[in-house]
Amino acid sequence: MRHGPYLILTAAFLFITVAIQLVQSNFVLFCTYAADLRDHFQNIVLTILVSAAAPWSMLPDVVDDFRLANPYCKGHEAIFYSFYVFFTKFASGISLGVSTLCLEFAGYNTGACKQPAPVVYTLKLLIGAAPVAFIVTGLLILLLYPISEDVRLRNRLCLDELRKQSISSRTMEDVTA
Repeated sequence: MRHGPYLILTAAFLFITVAIQLVQSNFVLFCTYAADLRDHFQNIVLTILVSAAAPWSMLPDVVDDFRLANPYCKGHEAIFYSFYVFFTKFASGISLGVSTLCLEFAGYNTGACKQPAPVVYTLKLLIGAAPVAFIVTGLLILLLYPISEDVRLRNRLCLDELRKQSISSRTMEDVTA
């Protein structure tokens, strides 16, 4: 937990996840009260789901084209998944708390067919400005990330050298045994 690059990635991931969770947790209220799209909500959600699912079919091609390591073949999916779930739940809690507090101060009335103007304005901020601010903050944090392409290549060469030394030392142990 004290490794600098890990902390930078974690902070950036947290800010970007909070932005996504803010949109997700307020989208229904925004469509209902701020955009007056309550009659078209199902079509909007279906469009979002289809457009979000479509790129997943191209993932194997992207992995092959860029020669990216496939985490599903490497056995890292459990570590990534637990990391992702923890921060998603943490970000959900933060965004839900922020949303609830903001809407309560604005005068949100549960069950009302129409909400006061401050609620509509707050929903617009929670869907528009707040997620943008969180994403920009996350991206600015990533500018601090110390691992460039040159550093990555140097690290890879060092790791390859360590692997070769480890293999040769194991071979020598086998010969002497």
